[in-house]
Amino acid sequence: MASKLPLFSAIISLATGALLFSLFVFFTPKRQFIGSSKFDESCAILIVDESEDDSVIQNKLLSGGVDDFISESSQLVPIDDFGVLKFIPLDSFYSKIESFDPRDDGYAVKLSSFFVNNGKRFFFRLAENSSSRQADTEKRLDAILEGTPFSFLVLARSVPVSLYYLLLAAGCAFALFFSSNRRLFVFQLPLLLATGQAGFFSLVLTATLTGIWELLREPLLELFASRRYDRKVLDYAGPGLRGINERLRPFRLNLLLALFFLAFLLASSFVGFLNPLLLLAVCAGFVFLYFLSFKTEKERMKTYRHMQFTPVLLLPHKAKTFSFSPLLLPFGLLAISALFLPSGFDGPSRGPSPIDSGFFISSEDYDRHIAFQKSFSFMPLNMDNSEQEALINKDYLRYYLGEDGLIAGNDAYAVSEDEAPPFPLEKLMDFLVKYNKLVTGESAGFEKQSGKPAVTTLKEWISVAFIFAFCLLDIFRPRIVPKKKIPVIGDKRIAA
Repeated sequence: MASKLPLFSAIISLATGALLFSLFVFFTPKRQFIGSSKFDESCAILIVDESEDDSVIQNKLLSGGVDDFISESSQLVPIDDFGVLKFIPLDSFYSKIESFDPRDDGYAVKLSSFFVNNGKRFFFRLAENSSSRQADTEKRLDAILEGTPFSFLVLARSVPVSLYYLLLAAGCAFALFFSSNRRLFVFQLPLLLATGQAGFFSLVLTATLTGIWELLREPLLELFASRRYDRKVLDYAGPGLRGINERLRPFRLNLLLALFFLAFLLASSFVGFLNPLLLLAVCAGFVFLYFLSFKTEKERMKTYRHMQFTPVLLLPHKAKTFSFSPLLLPFGLLAISALFLPSGFDGPSRGPSPIDSGFFISSEDYDRHIAFQKSFSFMPLNMDNSEQEALINKDYLRYYLGEDGLIAGNDAYAVSEDEAPPFPLEKLMDFLVKYNKLVTGESAGFEKQSGKPAVTTLKEWISVAFIFAFCLLDIFRPRIVPKKKIPVIGDKRIAA
């Protein structure tokens, strides 16, 4: 059985990696998994028939715990109300404003047409680095909108995931080459490679798990050294918890850093890098394969009746019990290169968005509407558009009196003291415009774009800095640092 255990363990390791890969695919929504891509920014679109009541759908979503869809009922239209701006809900605009009201400049109709057109009613939601969030929503919609026909799709900005697999494979190859114990580390490779579906975070996740593996390698070897032959040996540290504590004394820094790495993984999952259930599965598989590798190594040593020499660390000397550099350095370099991978947009059948670009609204449309409403109280009625533009751009003067009660001068008069809110749909429109341009090549009618890099955000840079910080810490940490100088004749360290 012992001779067959390494092969059996290798099969289990591969099966664990395959199972984890299946979990990543399962927890990635099929509508987002088009084009084998990793998702950096996405727009979920819920579509129902235009006859459905917008507010009723929104109430159902709210009661189901989904509270961030943008729709007709969530929009407010600012209009002039005797010198101040008044905000009227879009879905009830014409129940409060007459169709012949001169304050109606057509903006409300255009805004409403964006959400309701071609017999369909649209609900939108933007998300960044949250593919699992969109997947959870898709699974819950069937129960939330039971009895209401709907369709749901996700337009996603992406980087081809195959490139991440290549980078991940290169990182794992370098880690195996620089590993202090390749026979133990090789069992982790299928699990590490299975995380490629996580995109950029797969590099960070793999680097962090590799760091934890390196930190725990010598402490675990120390704990299990006396059990490799399944026989009692003289235990220098003593029995029980006190003995365990004594054995781990030289490795306290290792354990502290391993906890810090684990906290970093949890924080990364919290900010949306990875589904918490997937992270739990990865950590469980990591621990399982870690102990499987120890079991296999133990049986191998029993078969060949040879145990690798493991020196006992003599206190008060502090020895280097782990090495991050060059083990983690390739992951840091590969993560930086991943920040500049070419990106594009993926969507259903790589076709255009389900809403025609002719219904899009630009921030210029909104700005013109606000300027018109702020100037309305100062305009005569029945003016054509050119005259309105001239008055909107004209400065009004306000006269003030001097001490003698006569007009002493004038100063500029602001049309409205109210500060209008910024265009509420700017991010959504920006995404839809870029989606149409980069996927289909269509002209969206206006050119304003945010110019945000394809993948690079603050979270990504922090993750890269995290990897390099520990590599640098490792470089500047000397191999042996005695607490005090000991004469050579009194040095009891073993030369091996």
